[in-house]
Amino acid sequence: MERLLSPSMHRRVLLLNLLNGPNSWITSDYLAESIDCSKKTIMLDCQYIEDRWPDYLTIETSRKHGIRLIASPHRSIHDIYIEIIQESNAFSLLESIFFEPMQPAVYWEKKLFLSNSSLYRLSNIISSALKDRNIQMSRSPYFVHGKDERQIRYFFTCYFIEVYGIREWPFHLDRTKVFTLSNKINQKFALELNDSQIVHLAYSIAVTIIRERQGFLIQDRKDPINSFVKTTIDVRKYQADVEEIAEPLNVVLPDNWYEDFCYSIFWWDFGWDNEQEKVNVIYQAENLVKTIKEALSISISEQSKISIVRLIEYLYAKHKMFPYKKFMVYDRYLYSSRAIKQNFIVFTAVVTKALGVLEAKMKFPWQSMYLDSILHEMAIRWQDLSKLTDEMRHQLSVLVLSDLGKEHAQLLSSVLKENFRNKVNLAVQENHFYDQLVNSVDQQYDLYVSNYALETIDEKINMIVEDIPSFKNITDLRKYIDKRRLVLPKDIAYLNT
Repeated sequence: MERLLSPSMHRRVLLLNLLNGPNSWITSDYLAESIDCSKKTIMLDCQYIEDRWPDYLTIETSRKHGIRLIASPHRSIHDIYIEIIQESNAFSLLESIFFEPMQPAVYWEKKLFLSNSSLYRLSNIISSALKDRNIQMSRSPYFVHGKDERQIRYFFTCYFIEVYGIREWPFHLDRTKVFTLSNKINQKFALELNDSQIVHLAYSIAVTIIRERQGFLIQDRKDPINSFVKTTIDVRKYQADVEEIAEPLNVVLPDNWYEDFCYSIFWWDFGWDNEQEKVNVIYQAENLVKTIKEALSISISEQSKISIVRLIEYLYAKHKMFPYKKFMVYDRYLYSSRAIKQNFIVFTAVVTKALGVLEAKMKFPWQSMYLDSILHEMAIRWQDLSKLTDEMRHQLSVLVLSDLGKEHAQLLSSVLKENFRNKVNLAVQENHFYDQLVNSVDQQYDLYVSNYALETIDEKINMIVEDIPSFKNITDLRKYIDKRRLVLPKDIAYLNT
Protein backbone atom coordinates (compact mmCIF):
# COMPACT_ATOMS: atom_id res chain seq x y z
CA MET A 1 0.00 0.00 0.00
CA GLU A 2 3.07 2.25 -0.01
CA ARG A 3 2.12 3.26 -3.56
CA LEU A 4 -0.72 5.33 -2.07
CA LEU A 5 1.98 7.76 -0.93
CA SER A 6 3.43 10.41 -3.19
CA PRO A 7 6.62 9.27 -5.01
CA SER A 8 8.82 11.51 -2.86
CA MET A 9 7.22 10.37 0.42
CA HIS A 10 7.35 6.74 -0.70
CA ARG A 11 11.08 7.16 -1.29
CA ARG A 12 11.53 8.73 2.15
CA VAL A 13 9.64 5.85 3.77
CA LEU A 14 11.98 3.38 2.08
CA LEU A 15 14.94 5.40 3.36
CA LEU A 16 13.49 5.49 6.87
CA ASN A 17 12.95 1.72 6.72
CA LEU A 18 16.61 1.15 5.89
CA LEU A 19 17.92 3.56 8.52
CA ASN A 20 15.49 2.47 11.22
CA GLY A 21 17.35 -0.73 11.95
CA PRO A 22 20.37 -1.68 14.00
CA ASN A 23 22.22 1.36 15.28
CA SER A 24 25.02 1.12 12.72
CA TRP A 25 26.34 3.09 9.81
CA ILE A 26 25.03 2.55 6.26
CA THR A 27 26.87 3.94 3.25
CA SER A 28 25.14 6.41 0.98
CA ASP A 29 26.12 4.22 -1.98
CA TYR A 30 24.16 1.31 -0.52
CA LEU A 31 21.16 3.51 0.25
CA ALA A 32 21.14 5.06 -3.21
CA GLU A 33 21.37 1.66 -4.89
CA SER A 34 18.66 0.15 -2.67
CA ILE A 35 16.20 3.00 -3.29
CA ASP A 36 17.28 3.58 -6.90
CA CYS A 37 18.07 7.27 -6.65
CA SER A 38 21.14 9.51 -6.53
CA LYS A 39 23.30 10.06 -3.45
CA LYS A 40 22.35 13.74 -3.60
CA THR A 41 18.68 12.77 -3.29
CA ILE A 42 19.54 10.55 -0.33
CA MET A 43 21.22 13.46 1.45
CA LEU A 44 18.30 15.79 0.69
CA ASP A 45 15.80 13.22 1.99
CA CYS A 46 17.86 12.72 5.15
CA GLN A 47 17.78 16.46 5.70
CA TYR A 48 14.00 16.52 5.08
CA ILE A 49 13.35 13.69 7.56
CA GLU A 50 15.52 15.25 10.26
CA ASP A 51 14.03 18.72 9.76
CA ARG A 52 10.48 17.38 9.67
CA TRP A 53 10.70 15.17 12.77
CA PRO A 54 13.53 16.60 14.94
CA ASP A 55 11.85 15.44 18.16
CA TYR A 56 11.84 11.83 16.97
CA LEU A 57 15.28 11.29 15.51
CA THR A 58 18.70 12.59 14.54
CA ILE A 59 20.51 11.58 11.37
CA GLU A 60 24.29 11.62 11.51
CA THR A 61 26.48 11.65 8.41
CA SER A 62 30.16 10.79 8.10
CA ARG A 63 32.39 10.71 5.03
CA LYS A 64 34.17 7.70 6.46
CA HIS A 65 31.27 5.66 7.84
CA GLY A 66 28.16 6.82 5.97
CA ILE A 67 24.77 7.60 7.51
CA ARG A 68 22.99 6.44 10.63
CA LEU A 69 19.75 7.23 12.43
CA ILE A 70 19.60 7.78 16.19
CA ALA A 71 16.07 7.54 17.56
CA SER A 72 14.93 9.69 20.45
CA PRO A 73 14.40 7.75 23.70
CA HIS A 74 11.30 9.85 24.33
CA ARG A 75 9.39 9.34 21.06
CA SER A 76 8.38 6.39 18.88
CA ILE A 77 9.31 6.41 15.21
CA HIS A 78 6.06 4.49 14.69
CA ASP A 79 4.29 7.85 15.04
CA ILE A 80 6.12 9.17 11.98
CA TYR A 81 4.60 6.46 9.79
CA ILE A 82 1.15 7.21 11.21
CA GLU A 83 1.56 10.90 10.36
CA ILE A 84 2.68 10.03 6.84
CA ILE A 85 -0.40 7.87 6.25
CA GLN A 86 -2.78 10.45 7.73
CA GLU A 87 -1.37 13.17 5.44
CA SER A 88 -1.71 11.06 2.30
CA ASN A 89 -4.55 12.16 0.02
CA ALA A 90 -5.00 8.62 -1.27
CA PHE A 91 -5.28 7.10 2.21
CA SER A 92 -7.66 9.89 3.26
CA LEU A 93 -9.88 9.18 0.26
CA LEU A 94 -9.87 5.43 0.94
CA GLU A 95 -10.80 5.94 4.61
CA SER A 96 -13.53 8.42 3.71
CA ILE A 97 -15.03 5.98 1.19
CA PHE A 98 -15.14 3.33 3.92
CA PHE A 99 -17.24 5.55 6.18
CA GLU A 100 -19.36 7.06 3.41
CA PRO A 101 -19.80 4.61 0.53
CA MET A 102 -22.06 5.12 -2.48
CA GLN A 103 -21.15 8.80 -2.95
CA PRO A 104 -20.55 10.18 -6.47
CA ALA A 105 -17.32 11.74 -7.69
CA VAL A 106 -18.61 15.29 -7.31
CA TYR A 107 -19.18 14.66 -3.59
CA TRP A 108 -15.53 13.70 -3.00
CA GLU A 109 -14.22 16.53 -5.15
CA LYS A 110 -16.06 19.00 -2.98
CA LYS A 111 -15.44 17.37 0.40
CA LEU A 112 -11.71 16.67 -0.07
CA PHE A 113 -11.01 19.76 -2.21
CA LEU A 114 -9.87 17.67 -5.17
CA SER A 115 -9.98 18.45 -8.84
CA ASN A 116 -11.63 15.94 -11.14
CA SER A 117 -8.25 14.89 -12.52
CA SER A 118 -6.74 14.52 -9.02
CA LEU A 119 -9.65 12.37 -7.89
CA TYR A 120 -9.31 10.22 -11.00
CA ARG A 121 -5.56 9.80 -10.44
CA LEU A 122 -5.96 8.91 -6.74
CA SER A 123 -8.74 6.47 -7.59
CA ASN A 124 -6.50 4.66 -10.05
CA ILE A 125 -3.71 4.42 -7.47
CA ILE A 126 -6.09 3.05 -4.82
CA SER A 127 -7.67 0.55 -7.22
CA SER A 128 -4.25 -0.75 -8.23
CA ALA A 129 -3.11 -1.16 -4.62
CA LEU A 130 -6.35 -2.86 -3.56
CA LYS A 131 -6.15 -5.26 -6.48
CA ASP A 132 -2.99 -6.74 -4.94
CA ARG A 133 -5.20 -7.79 -2.01
CA ASN A 134 -8.07 -9.16 -4.11
CA ILE A 135 -10.24 -6.10 -3.34
CA GLN A 136 -11.91 -3.74 -5.80
CA MET A 137 -13.16 -0.15 -5.72
CA SER A 138 -16.01 1.06 -7.90
CA ARG A 139 -16.32 4.71 -8.88
CA SER A 140 -19.92 5.09 -10.04
CA PRO A 141 -20.60 5.60 -7.17
CA TYR A 142 -17.53 5.08 -4.96
CA PHE A 143 -17.45 1.98 -2.74
CA VAL A 144 -15.14 -0.93 -1.89
CA HIS A 145 -16.18 -4.48 -2.65
CA GLY A 146 -14.79 -7.92 -3.51
CA LYS A 147 -15.48 -11.60 -3.82
CA ASP A 148 -14.95 -12.19 -0.09
CA GLU A 149 -16.46 -9.58 2.25
CA ARG A 150 -14.38 -10.97 5.12
CA GLN A 151 -11.19 -9.98 3.30
CA ILE A 152 -12.46 -6.41 2.97
CA ARG A 153 -13.30 -6.26 6.67
CA TYR A 154 -9.95 -7.72 7.60
CA PHE A 155 -8.10 -5.24 5.37
CA PHE A 156 -9.83 -2.23 6.91
CA THR A 157 -9.31 -3.64 10.40
CA CYS A 158 -5.56 -3.79 9.73
CA TYR A 159 -5.65 -0.29 8.25
CA PHE A 160 -7.38 1.32 11.22
CA ILE A 161 -5.15 -0.46 13.74
CA GLU A 162 -2.00 0.73 11.97
CA VAL A 163 -3.21 4.32 11.69
CA TYR A 164 -5.01 4.73 15.03
CA GLY A 165 -3.84 1.91 17.30
CA ILE A 166 -5.03 1.76 20.89
CA ARG A 167 -4.63 5.47 21.61
CA GLU A 168 -7.32 6.70 19.25
CA TRP A 169 -10.73 5.37 18.22
CA PRO A 170 -11.95 6.36 14.73
CA PHE A 171 -15.46 4.88 14.93
CA HIS A 172 -18.78 6.39 16.06
CA LEU A 173 -19.29 3.46 18.39
CA ASP A 174 -18.88 3.16 22.15
CA ARG A 175 -15.26 2.13 22.53
CA THR A 176 -15.67 0.73 26.05
CA LYS A 177 -18.59 -1.47 25.05
CA VAL A 178 -16.73 -2.83 22.03
CA PHE A 179 -13.71 -3.79 24.12
CA THR A 180 -15.94 -5.30 26.80
CA LEU A 181 -17.51 -7.54 24.16
CA SER A 182 -14.06 -8.46 22.81
CA ASN A 183 -12.97 -9.64 26.25
CA LYS A 184 -16.19 -11.59 26.73
CA ILE A 185 -15.68 -13.42 23.44
CA ASN A 186 -12.03 -14.14 24.28
CA GLN A 187 -12.90 -15.60 27.67
CA LYS A 188 -15.99 -17.52 26.55
CA PHE A 189 -14.32 -19.30 23.66
CA ALA A 190 -10.88 -19.63 25.32
CA LEU A 191 -9.22 -17.97 22.34
CA GLU A 192 -6.03 -17.17 24.32
CA LEU A 193 -5.79 -13.75 22.65
CA ASN A 194 -3.13 -11.38 23.94
CA ASP A 195 -3.68 -7.64 24.30
CA SER A 196 -2.81 -6.79 20.69
CA GLN A 197 -5.20 -9.47 19.43
CA ILE A 198 -7.94 -8.14 21.71
CA VAL A 199 -7.43 -4.77 20.02
CA HIS A 200 -7.65 -6.46 16.63
CA LEU A 201 -10.89 -8.19 17.63
CA ALA A 202 -12.37 -4.89 18.87
CA TYR A 203 -11.53 -3.14 15.61
CA SER A 204 -12.89 -6.10 13.68
CA ILE A 205 -16.20 -5.86 15.55
CA ALA A 206 -16.44 -2.14 14.79
CA VAL A 207 -15.62 -2.60 11.09
CA THR A 208 -18.10 -5.50 10.82
CA ILE A 209 -20.96 -3.54 12.35
CA ILE A 210 -20.30 -0.54 10.09
CA ARG A 211 -20.11 -2.66 6.93
CA GLU A 212 -23.31 -4.46 7.90
CA ARG A 213 -25.06 -1.15 8.50
CA GLN A 214 -24.03 -0.12 5.00
CA GLY A 215 -25.58 -3.29 3.58
CA PHE A 216 -22.36 -5.19 2.77
CA LEU A 217 -22.96 -8.75 3.96
CA ILE A 218 -21.00 -11.95 3.48
CA GLN A 219 -22.66 -13.61 0.50
CA ASP A 220 -20.87 -16.94 0.57
CA ARG A 221 -21.97 -18.47 3.85
CA LYS A 222 -20.75 -22.04 3.88
CA ASP A 223 -21.94 -24.82 6.13
CA PRO A 224 -19.54 -24.07 9.03
CA ILE A 225 -21.41 -20.90 10.02
CA ASN A 226 -24.76 -22.67 10.06
CA SER A 227 -23.50 -25.57 12.15
CA PHE A 228 -21.57 -23.21 14.42
CA VAL A 229 -24.55 -21.00 15.18
CA LYS A 230 -26.84 -23.99 15.64
CA THR A 231 -24.53 -25.99 17.89
CA THR A 232 -23.13 -23.05 19.87
CA ILE A 233 -26.36 -21.68 21.25
CA ASP A 234 -24.55 -19.53 23.83
CA VAL A 235 -23.32 -17.29 21.03
CA ARG A 236 -26.82 -15.79 20.99
CA LYS A 237 -26.10 -14.30 24.40
CA TYR A 238 -23.86 -11.75 22.68
CA GLN A 239 -26.56 -10.46 20.34
CA ALA A 240 -27.83 -7.95 22.91
CA ASP A 241 -24.27 -6.68 23.41
CA VAL A 242 -23.81 -6.18 19.69
CA GLU A 243 -27.17 -4.45 19.31
CA GLU A 244 -26.31 -2.11 22.17
CA ILE A 245 -23.02 -1.18 20.47
CA ALA A 246 -24.77 -0.60 17.15
CA GLU A 247 -27.57 1.49 18.69
CA PRO A 248 -25.77 4.88 18.27
CA LEU A 249 -25.80 4.29 14.51
CA ASN A 250 -29.56 4.71 14.66
CA VAL A 251 -30.19 2.31 11.78
CA VAL A 252 -32.05 -0.94 11.23
CA LEU A 253 -29.56 -3.69 10.48
CA PRO A 254 -30.38 -5.99 7.56
CA ASP A 255 -31.87 -9.48 7.86
CA ASN A 256 -29.49 -12.23 9.00
CA TRP A 257 -27.03 -9.58 10.19
CA TYR A 258 -26.19 -11.54 13.34
CA GLU A 259 -25.22 -14.72 11.50
CA ASP A 260 -23.13 -12.50 9.24
CA PHE A 261 -21.53 -10.94 12.33
CA CYS A 262 -20.63 -14.36 13.73
CA TYR A 263 -19.16 -15.55 10.46
CA SER A 264 -16.99 -12.43 10.29
CA ILE A 265 -15.82 -12.40 13.91
CA PHE A 266 -15.41 -16.11 14.66
CA TRP A 267 -13.61 -17.10 11.46
CA TRP A 268 -10.63 -18.64 13.31
CA ASP A 269 -12.89 -21.14 15.06
CA PHE A 270 -14.85 -22.47 12.13
CA GLY A 271 -13.08 -21.24 9.02
CA TRP A 272 -11.62 -24.69 8.38
CA ASP A 273 -12.31 -26.88 5.37
CA ASN A 274 -12.49 -29.85 7.69
CA GLU A 275 -11.83 -30.71 11.30
CA GLN A 276 -8.84 -32.89 10.41
CA GLU A 277 -7.06 -29.87 8.95
CA LYS A 278 -7.40 -28.02 12.25
CA VAL A 279 -6.21 -31.09 14.19
CA ASN A 280 -3.14 -31.34 11.96
CA VAL A 281 -2.25 -27.66 12.41
CA ILE A 282 -2.47 -28.00 16.19
CA TYR A 283 -0.35 -31.16 16.06
CA GLN A 284 2.31 -29.43 13.95
CA ALA A 285 2.26 -26.39 16.26
CA GLU A 286 2.81 -28.57 19.33
CA ASN A 287 5.71 -30.31 17.58
CA LEU A 288 7.18 -26.93 16.65
CA VAL A 289 7.21 -25.80 20.28
CA LYS A 290 8.66 -29.16 21.35
CA THR A 291 11.42 -28.93 18.71
CA ILE A 292 12.44 -25.42 19.79
CA LYS A 293 12.31 -26.35 23.47
CA GLU A 294 14.48 -29.44 23.03
CA ALA A 295 16.93 -27.76 20.65
CA LEU A 296 17.55 -24.98 23.15
CA SER A 297 17.26 -27.19 26.24
CA ILE A 298 15.00 -24.68 27.93
CA SER A 299 11.71 -25.05 29.76
CA ILE A 300 8.29 -23.73 28.83
CA SER A 301 5.21 -23.33 30.99
CA GLU A 302 1.99 -25.04 29.97
CA GLN A 303 0.30 -21.67 29.61
CA SER A 304 3.05 -20.42 27.28
CA LYS A 305 2.80 -23.59 25.21
CA ILE A 306 -0.97 -23.27 24.85
CA SER A 307 -0.62 -19.61 23.89
CA ILE A 308 2.00 -20.29 21.19
CA VAL A 309 0.06 -23.23 19.75
CA ARG A 310 -3.00 -21.01 19.59
CA LEU A 311 -0.89 -18.36 17.85
CA ILE A 312 0.16 -20.82 15.12
CA GLU A 313 -3.45 -21.95 14.67
CA TYR A 314 -4.55 -18.30 14.48
CA LEU A 315 -1.90 -17.40 11.88
CA TYR A 316 -2.85 -20.38 9.73
CA ALA A 317 -6.56 -19.54 9.77
CA LYS A 318 -5.82 -15.86 9.15
CA HIS A 319 -3.63 -16.67 6.15
CA LYS A 320 -6.31 -18.90 4.64
CA MET A 321 -8.72 -16.02 4.83
CA PHE A 322 -6.28 -13.20 3.89
CA PRO A 323 -3.03 -14.44 2.29
CA TYR A 324 -1.66 -10.94 1.64
CA LYS A 325 0.52 -8.35 3.38
CA LYS A 326 -1.20 -7.19 6.56
CA PHE A 327 0.44 -3.77 6.97
CA MET A 328 -0.02 -0.57 4.98
CA VAL A 329 3.32 1.24 5.43
CA TYR A 330 4.81 0.29 8.80
CA ASP A 331 5.69 -3.37 9.41
CA ARG A 332 5.87 -3.37 13.18
CA TYR A 333 6.90 -7.02 13.35
CA LEU A 334 9.89 -6.39 11.09
CA TYR A 335 11.44 -3.84 13.44
CA SER A 336 10.83 -5.80 16.63
CA SER A 337 12.22 -8.96 15.02
CA ARG A 338 15.44 -7.11 14.17
CA ALA A 339 16.08 -6.59 17.86
CA ILE A 340 15.18 -10.20 18.62
CA LYS A 341 17.58 -11.42 15.93
CA GLN A 342 20.34 -9.32 17.51
CA ASN A 343 19.72 -10.22 21.14
CA PHE A 344 18.43 -13.80 20.85
CA ILE A 345 20.75 -15.19 18.19
CA VAL A 346 20.51 -18.86 19.18
CA PHE A 347 16.75 -18.68 19.69
CA THR A 348 16.32 -16.95 16.32
CA ALA A 349 18.46 -19.53 14.52
CA VAL A 350 16.50 -22.44 16.00
CA VAL A 351 13.09 -20.88 15.29
CA THR A 352 14.11 -19.94 11.74
CA LYS A 353 15.27 -23.46 10.93
CA ALA A 354 12.25 -25.08 12.59
CA LEU A 355 9.87 -22.87 10.61
CA GLY A 356 11.76 -23.66 7.41
CA VAL A 357 11.31 -27.37 8.01
CA LEU A 358 7.63 -26.86 8.84
CA GLU A 359 7.13 -24.71 5.73
CA ALA A 360 8.51 -27.47 3.50
CA LYS A 361 6.36 -30.07 5.23
CA MET A 362 3.08 -28.14 5.17
CA LYS A 363 3.63 -26.13 1.96
CA PHE A 364 2.73 -23.04 3.98
CA PRO A 365 4.86 -19.83 4.24
CA TRP A 366 5.73 -20.16 7.92
CA GLN A 367 9.29 -18.90 7.48
CA SER A 368 9.11 -16.89 4.26
CA MET A 369 6.09 -14.79 5.31
CA TYR A 370 5.60 -15.15 9.07
CA LEU A 371 9.08 -15.43 10.60
CA ASP A 372 9.09 -11.85 11.90
CA SER A 373 5.62 -12.03 13.44
CA ILE A 374 6.29 -15.45 15.02
CA LEU A 375 9.59 -14.28 16.54
CA HIS A 376 7.79 -11.20 17.89
CA GLU A 377 4.89 -13.16 19.36
CA MET A 378 7.01 -16.01 20.73
CA ALA A 379 9.26 -13.54 22.54
CA ILE A 380 6.15 -12.17 24.22
CA ARG A 381 4.35 -15.44 24.88
CA TRP A 382 7.29 -17.63 25.99
CA GLN A 383 7.41 -16.84 29.68
CA ASP A 384 10.88 -15.86 31.01
CA LEU A 385 12.42 -16.35 27.57
CA SER A 386 15.04 -13.66 28.19
CA LYS A 387 16.10 -15.28 31.43
CA LEU A 388 16.09 -18.79 29.98
CA THR A 389 18.15 -17.86 26.93
CA ASP A 390 20.54 -15.79 29.04
CA GLU A 391 21.25 -18.87 31.13
CA MET A 392 22.29 -20.67 27.92
CA ARG A 393 25.04 -18.18 27.24
CA HIS A 394 28.48 -18.91 28.57
CA GLN A 395 30.18 -16.69 31.10
CA LEU A 396 33.02 -14.62 29.76
CA SER A 397 36.32 -15.27 31.51
CA VAL A 398 37.74 -11.88 32.45
CA LEU A 399 41.15 -11.00 33.90
CA VAL A 400 41.31 -7.65 35.69
CA LEU A 401 44.64 -5.83 35.78
CA SER A 402 45.86 -2.50 37.13
CA ASP A 403 49.14 -0.59 37.12
CA LEU A 404 48.12 0.79 40.51
CA GLY A 405 48.45 -2.60 42.15
CA LYS A 406 46.44 -5.58 43.44
CA GLU A 407 44.18 -3.52 45.67
CA HIS A 408 43.08 -1.31 42.80
CA ALA A 409 42.56 -4.37 40.58
CA GLN A 410 40.28 -5.75 43.31
CA LEU A 411 38.31 -2.50 43.23
CA LEU A 412 37.90 -2.74 39.46
CA SER A 413 36.80 -6.36 39.85
CA SER A 414 34.14 -5.42 42.40
CA VAL A 415 32.79 -2.76 40.04
CA LEU A 416 32.56 -5.32 37.23
CA LYS A 417 30.90 -7.88 39.49
CA GLU A 418 28.30 -5.35 40.59
CA ASN A 419 27.44 -4.44 36.99
CA PHE A 420 27.71 -7.81 35.22
CA ARG A 421 27.18 -10.43 37.93
CA ASN A 422 26.72 -13.89 36.36
CA LYS A 423 27.68 -12.74 32.87
CA VAL A 424 31.37 -12.83 33.73
CA ASN A 425 33.79 -15.10 35.58
CA LEU A 426 36.31 -12.71 37.12
CA ALA A 427 39.97 -13.25 37.91
CA VAL A 428 42.31 -10.62 39.36
CA GLN A 429 46.07 -10.19 38.91
CA GLU A 430 47.93 -12.13 41.57
CA ASN A 431 51.15 -10.13 41.76
CA HIS A 432 51.97 -6.66 42.86
CA PHE A 433 52.55 -4.54 39.82
CA TYR A 434 56.03 -3.56 40.95
CA ASP A 435 57.00 -7.22 41.45
CA GLN A 436 56.21 -8.32 37.91
CA LEU A 437 55.01 -6.31 34.93
CA VAL A 438 51.88 -8.02 33.74
CA ASN A 439 52.38 -7.64 30.03
CA SER A 440 51.86 -11.31 29.28
CA VAL A 441 49.81 -14.05 30.89
CA ASP A 442 49.86 -17.82 30.67
CA GLN A 443 46.10 -18.41 30.76
CA GLN A 444 43.87 -17.33 27.90
CA TYR A 445 40.88 -15.19 28.83
CA ASP A 446 37.92 -13.99 26.77
CA LEU A 447 38.52 -10.43 27.92
CA TYR A 448 41.21 -8.42 29.68
CA VAL A 449 40.06 -5.31 31.55
CA SER A 450 42.81 -2.92 32.61
CA ASN A 451 43.59 0.75 33.14
CA TYR A 452 46.54 0.55 30.75
CA ALA A 453 47.24 -1.05 27.36
CA LEU A 454 48.57 -4.62 27.41
CA GLU A 455 51.26 -4.81 24.76
CA THR A 456 51.19 -8.58 24.22
CA ILE A 457 47.38 -8.90 24.16
CA ASP A 458 45.26 -8.38 21.08
CA GLU A 459 43.69 -4.96 21.52
CA LYS A 460 40.33 -6.37 20.40
CA ILE A 461 40.03 -8.25 23.69
CA ASN A 462 41.64 -5.60 25.90
CA MET A 463 39.13 -3.08 27.21
CA ILE A 464 40.81 -0.12 28.92
CA VAL A 465 38.95 1.71 31.67
CA GLU A 466 39.66 4.74 33.80
CA ASP A 467 40.97 4.28 37.34
CA ILE A 468 37.39 4.65 38.53
CA PRO A 469 35.31 3.27 35.60
CA SER A 470 33.10 5.91 34.01
CA PHE A 471 29.56 5.48 32.78
CA LYS A 472 30.94 5.24 29.23
CA ASN A 473 33.41 2.55 30.33
CA ILE A 474 30.56 0.46 31.79
CA THR A 475 28.38 1.04 28.71
CA ASP A 476 31.20 -0.02 26.35
CA LEU A 477 31.91 -3.08 28.46
CA ARG A 478 28.24 -4.04 28.51
CA LYS A 479 28.01 -3.84 24.71
CA TYR A 480 31.16 -5.92 24.33
CA ILE A 481 30.20 -8.55 26.90
CA ASP A 482 26.64 -8.95 25.61
CA LYS A 483 27.87 -9.25 22.03
CA ARG A 484 30.49 -11.88 22.90
CA ARG A 485 27.99 -13.90 24.90
CA LEU A 486 25.63 -14.04 21.90
CA VAL A 487 28.02 -16.20 19.88
CA LEU A 488 26.32 -19.44 18.86
CA PRO A 489 27.46 -22.31 21.09
CA LYS A 490 29.02 -25.10 19.03
CA ASP A 491 27.35 -27.80 21.12
CA ILE A 492 23.81 -27.07 19.80
CA ALA A 493 23.67 -30.00 17.41
CA TYR A 494 20.26 -29.03 16.07
CA LEU A 495 21.68 -26.07 14.17
CA ASN A 496 24.20 -28.26 12.37
CA THR A 497 21.83 -30.99 11.22
